[in-house]
Amino acid sequence: MVLFARKKTFGCDYSKRAKKGLRMKSVVFKLGVACGFPFLLLAIYAYNDAIVSVQPPAVLPIKAGWFTMGSDASDRVAAVKICARETRGQAERDRATFQNEGPAHKVYLTAYRIDRFEVSNQAYRRCVLANACAPSRLSDRDQRLAAPQLPVAHVTWSEAQRYCKWIGGALPTEAQWERAARGVSGRRFPWGQFYNSRLANHGSDDFGSDSNDGYEFAAPVDSFFEARSQFGLLNMAGNVWELTADYYASRYEKNAIRVDPTGPEKGEARVIRGGSWLSPACTLRTTHRAQIGRTESRRDVGFRCAYSR
Repeated sequence: MVLFARKKTFGCDYSKRAKKGLRMKSVVFKLGVACGFPFLLLAIYAYNDAIVSVQPPAVLPIKAGWFTMGSDASDRVAAVKICARETRGQAERDRATFQNEGPAHKVYLTAYRIDRFEVSNQAYRRCVLANACAPSRLSDRDQRLAAPQLPVAHVTWSEAQRYCKWIGGALPTEAQWERAARGVSGRRFPWGQFYNSRLANHGSDDFGSDSNDGYEFAAPVDSFFEARSQFGLLNMAGNVWELTADYYASRYEKNAIRVDPTGPEKGEARVIRGGSWLSPACTLRTTHRAQIGRTESRRDVGFRCAYSR
């Protein structure tokens, strides 16, 4: 157990956990002193562990409620301006791209939980070693993308879904992903309403990588803490595109289900969200949508998992 400076974070009382943990550490330490060197080593380890700061949980709760999904005309105008500034004036092409974000509509989601971080190479490898997952197509020698703390990528939709099932979850629906990114206030970016080039690992104006945000390639899954979403999720913009459970459609259906929607019943592609280290600034918005083939994998597409209550 570990110490934590604040009493409550994300609805959990960590100070009580820490106090209980310290009492346990104290018992172990006294036992180590009384029983000799082997137990003393254990006691030292316990003491060192006790002074580490508590981190928020790796899986975060999202409360049930209504939110606005998709963008309206004013949101798309703002997106065009970002693209015009960041992509050398190619606004007309981008204006057409943003049409798949509409129409804006109200959606109700029951409570669920979702990973705070994108699934890392290290976490995914545990599934591979358990013979439950197929290996990623990333080369282990390429530490720009395959280092343990970086997000796993180059897996297909089915392979990502298999991992999530292995740990007791599933890929988030497109609606679950967007609510987790936008928060209760409908943020345009996970961190707020205004674009900031230093708050996400994204690419240049020609869909290529750059290091202006501190990372030329993938960033650790716990990076950009200051850009966390209102619910506390990291890297909901940039780093890697994230797979969702839904099939892709060019626009939301006007008469679609508004309670826990799961998207079209069939399709040729799946929805990906959030942008990546290879994509430009206009892809970082919480309503931006893109697609990937059902059996396709890319070095800048990864995922996180969601869980029922």
